[in-house]
Amino acid sequence: MDTRPDGSGDESTPDAPEPTDTAGTPESPEASETAEAAGSGDRYVPYLPPRQPDTAPAPRPRRQRGWWIAIGALVVVALAVFVLWPLLSSAQNGPSGETLDPGPTVSRDAEPGLDGIVAREVPPAQIVPGDCLTDFESVGEPSTVVECNRDHEAQLVGRKLWPTGRAFPEDMQAAAERFCATIELDSAANAQVIVEISHPTQGTWDEGDRRVDCLAVAHDGTLDASLVAEPVLEDWTDHVDG
Repeated sequence: MDTRPDGSGDESTPDAPEPTDTAGTPESPEASETAEAAGSGDRYVPYLPPRQPDTAPAPRPRRQRGWWIAIGALVVVALAVFVLWPLLSSAQNGPSGETLDPGPTVSRDAEPGLDGIVAREVPPAQIVPGDCLTDFESVGEPSTVVECNRDHEAQLVGRKLWPTGRAFPEDMQAAAERFCATIELDSAANAQVIVEISHPTQGTWDEGDRRVDCLAVAHDGTLDASLVAEPVLEDWTDHVDG
């Protein structure tokens, strides 16, 4: 029997585990930082970005500038139509005949007095070719008829009555101008004379208006004599187109 010096028996003693050499194994940076934090007594908390809300705010609606621009353009166009259309229509049609209602018949003085007044406030429909006019405002307004050797501002030098059964001529304005241009006027010593024309429009034609009037109007002065030896009257009222 094998006897050990310490007096123990021959029982075998288990081998102790061999130490592990960790000197050659590198540590990770995370492990080193954790170890340093633990050694310093502070708790290590890794940085995390702030948490985004689960529901993002709804985007603000874009202002509909295009709609406002379109609405503004429509307003400008509407204003242009309402303002300019009456002016353009009047320029296209020229002076139009007045309403067909001539009003009460104005009596005429067959023997005017010293003032030379034949009749006052005579509607255009009751003025006859050759009449000399004072208190004249326009071809569609009443005037005072005076003897032509008295001072006056205008004279009805010609009239044409179109056929009752004819359709409205598309060239009415041009036809009226041609008619008035055929009337020869005497010269006026004290004024510049311009011929103003009144003719039917489509609207007055539909109501029965067939009258074209040619009025010689004095500008920059007055008239003191008749401008025509014989006024022109063409009455086609009963003419029937063949």
